[in-house]
This record gives sequence, structure tokens and C-alpha cells, in this order.
Amino acid sequence: MKNILSLFFVVISFFTFSQSEALLVKTLPDGRYTLSESGASYFAKLSLDCSNKSSPHFYFKALRKPGDKEGPRDLWPSFYGCYDWHSGVHNHWCMLKLLKLYPNLPESKDLREKLELSFSKDNILAELNYVKTHENGLFEFPYGQSWLLKVADELKNWDSPDANRWLENLKPLSDYIAFVHLKVWPQVKEVELSGSHDSPAMALSFAYDYAVSFNDVALKKIVVSAAKKYYGKMSNAPILKEPFEYDFMSASLLVNDLMRKVLPEKKYWTWVNSFTPELFSLDKVSQGLQIKKSEKHDGYESHWDGYHLNRIWCLNGMLKSIPPSKLSPELKKQWIFQMNDMWDYAQESIGKGNYDIDHWLSSFSVFALIGYE
Repeated sequence: MKNILSLFFVVISFFTFSQSEALLVKTLPDGRYTLSESGASYFAKLSLDCSNKSSPHFYFKALRKPGDKEGPRDLWPSFYGCYDWHSGVHNHWCMLKLLKLYPNLPESKDLREKLELSFSKDNILAELNYVKTHENGLFEFPYGQSWLLKVADELKNWDSPDANRWLENLKPLSDYIAFVHLKVWPQVKEVELSGSHDSPAMALSFAYDYAVSFNDVALKKIVVSAAKKYYGKMSNAPILKEPFEYDFMSASLLVNDLMRKVLPEKKYWTWVNSFTPELFSLDKVSQGLQIKKSEKHDGYESHWDGYHLNRIWCLNGMLKSIPPSKLSPELKKQWIFQMNDMWDYAQESIGKGNYDIDHWLSSFSVFALIGYE
């Protein structure tokens, strides 16, 4: 009897967990997951919680010097939470995106109050001062700085009095970061594929979005030139060997996501078939998009969760740029099956009270499903 009761509670717990997970998403007509209203609320809570935590923080582990009395809030009055600066920035993107697309969330008041504080003029000027005066003005370049451009891009494309005011306050920092991108990339002659913080493809992709939104002709020209120079002649990316070391994004798919933006449609189709041919072969696509699972999800192993969420956002972006006639129904069905499977796998670790996971994977989850909406 005791064993039967134990089994009963296991079944009930699993059923409840499955129901909870299912509530995060709804299914689009083509079978892809997108974020549900309850899912938006779930990730809003996670990002709000992490964005307000200044400890534990990378600062105490690696940046603080003996005798320093300051803490993260003193140095970064806007982006002090989420363990590190770049995670603080992309969680602000996440909160903006959720408030913009789901204005009636129960958390909307808290989101607005948090963003009002973070995007205050004085706080942003303090952030700018830190970025300009550390690491030769390249603090958090390219990863964190590029996420800041994505924040500005999101604000620019939101017709809201609050967004307009926040964008105006953010402008000194976003202008400086755009200037850094403008100056750095012409000096970089060649790059390596990377799915980590040094990824040129991810940085250029977000810089391109920013340049388009702000009609920054000079920056757009620099980004397009750099993307073509670095990746235009590459072929047969080592997609089957990913992820590399401690990558938390997909090095190959980040390039696919970038090049769809900078190449004309026909040229992109030719290029992408040469760069990642496995994605367009029914015989090889399941291997190319296979999930590399880990029983352990915390610490560095959580990188594999982020890696798969990043793959979803890149594939969703590619589906926006590849004409429907180019993908057979069978091939697209396989893409979608793998994308949804990646989502289910990654969500096994998120929202379970593990801060080293939640502090960055909340925003990655939101970007995976609605980053390009």
C-alpha cells in the first residue's frame, strides 16, 4: 500500500509539473511554440526577481579589490542585478519586451516601476561613466554592449510615452556603444566562430537591428561590411561538433541569423545552404539539430540550456527570412519538432529556484520564442 501511495504521488507530481510547463506556451498554427500570457507572467516574475538582486554577484568574486566599499548597486545603479552586468542588461530587454507585448500582466506595475528607476537619467549617466572608464572604454564589449543596443532597439520600436522617455534617457549610453561598434569592427580583420561572450556574429546581429531602427547609415554599412568579410566565404560550418567548450549559444546558427539580415534573399538562400547544409537535408537535419543533454543543469551545465534556447531564437529568425516555398513541409516539420524539443529540455532547469540558471535563462527563454516578434 505504501508503495502504491508513493507511486500515486509521483504520478500526480509529474502531471502537475507537465501542466505547469504547458502553461508557459501556446502553439502556433504551424506547430511552433510561442509564449502564452501565463508564460509571460512567469518569466516577468523571474526577471524582476533577478534584476533586483545585487548578491551574489560576479563583482564580489572577480572585480572587487581589497578595501573597496562599493557594491554592484554603487557601480551600476541600473544593471546591478542578475549576477553580472550583461545579464542585468538582457533581463531589462526581457522586461521591456514582456511589458510591450503583454501590457495587462499582473506584474505590469512592478515592471514599469523597475524600468522607470533603471532608465532614469542620472542612473544611465552613471552607467555610461563606468563603461567609458573601464577596460579602455570596451567594458562588456561585444556581448553586454550589444545587448544594450537591443534594449534601445526595443524601445525605439515601442510607441509609448514611457518608452520614448526611457529611450531619451538611455541615449547617451546607446550612442556611445554604437560609436564603439562603429570604430572597432573596421579594425578586426578576421574572427573565429564562437557561441560565447566574444561572439562577433551575435554582436553584429544586434548592432544591425539597432542601425536599421535608428537609420544609422554609417553603422549599418560597417556591420554589413564586417559580416560579409568574416562569414561571406565560409562554408560547411562545424554544426555537428557544437557546442564548443563552454559555449552558451550556437556559434553556427548565430552566423545564420546575422547573414539573413545582411544578405539579399536569394544570396542568403545560396549562402546558408553552403554554410549549414545539414539543416536542409531530411537525412541530416535531426543530427544537425540534436539535443546534447546533460543530467546536471546547474553551473556551467546550464550553458547547454542557453545554447538550445539560442538555437530556437536563431531558427525562428531564419523562418522569417527564408521563403516558405524553399522549405519542404517535411523539413519544416522536422525543424519545429526539434525546436519544441529543445524548449522542453531547457525548461527542465528554469524557475526551480536555482539563481545561477534563472539569472540569465529567463531572458533567453523569452528571446527564443518572441525575440523577433
